[in-house]
Amino acid sequence: MEIEYDGGIRIQGTDLWLDANRKKDFCFVSHAHIDHAKRHKKILATPQTAKFYQHRLGETETRILEFNQPKRIKGAKVELFPSGHILGASQILVEKGGVRMVYTGDFKLRGCLTAERIQIKKCDILIMESTFGLPDYVFPPRKEIIKKLTGFVKKTLSQNQTPVVLAYSLGKAQEAMKILGNLGFKLSVHSSILKLASVYQRFGIKFKNCYRYYSRDLKGKVLLTPPWLRNSKMINNIPKKRIAMLTGWALDPGAKGTYGADEVIPLSDHADFWELTQYVKKASPQKIYTLHGFTEFVSHLRALGYDAERLEPKAKPYKLGKELLSNYDLFSNL
Repeated sequence: MEIEYDGGIRIQGTDLWLDANRKKDFCFVSHAHIDHAKRHKKILATPQTAKFYQHRLGETETRILEFNQPKRIKGAKVELFPSGHILGASQILVEKGGVRMVYTGDFKLRGCLTAERIQIKKCDILIMESTFGLPDYVFPPRKEIIKKLTGFVKKTLSQNQTPVVLAYSLGKAQEAMKILGNLGFKLSVHSSILKLASVYQRFGIKFKNCYRYYSRDLKGKVLLTPPWLRNSKMINNIPKKRIAMLTGWALDPGAKGTYGADEVIPLSDHADFWELTQYVKKASPQKIYTLHGFTEFVSHLRALGYDAERLEPKAKPYKLGKELLSNYDLFSNL
């Protein structure tokens, strides 16, 4: 198996790209966040991701593949399986020439209310994200995060103020809707979040106590809105408010000032440092390439005894074969 990496990953001998950031003829889309989903001529995706893609980028030719349903695609066998990132987000297993390669896309190990639980498959080659690949980024237990979020909401409402919760419109916002709505809080939700929530409902995830945002109907409600509206008139015109931002970067010193928030809460749809390491141990790969995160994570993996490196654009394709996997020195010189 050979792969090339140039703004996306392509398995040579096939016409399939993985999460390419430029338009391709045929591309696997792991999930519908805009940094992973671009306008391609044809995509391979789960039904959920295909529907989100359609909402955000319009119609395109789509090859739908359910989880854990292996298919042959021009010389390779592929299989999609859950990443736990957001609803429908998937990893891909590619088998070619006797080599099993997994590309994770974005993932997390922690369970949630609005995404499928992650699966981890054994592989020879692992290409993984490493967004929070530093020991500084270990999130508190989920119960503590929910307690912090609900505590913020209760305190703000008790002071006759409006709780404003900032959350990205796909994934994190729906998780906040589900958590707070299930606990009986009434939510005033921005239309961009509600439109995507309709896809969740199509796939069986229901929301309670959620209403379309109206500026005159905020009393006793939590306003849930995307972060890009932080400095908008919509928020600035609320006379009494407290603002919380939901982000894994809440662990950074000075995060409140960075986001202009009264509270920052580490509710994330990415794996933290501990989860990244646990994933590797369970997948048991012989070779690891990292993407989309701290380069220092490679050094951590090497210290644990793994053959790991950062995946970088290069003129020659990466050749991934059984004979190379058994020879660290030869592989490291590619």
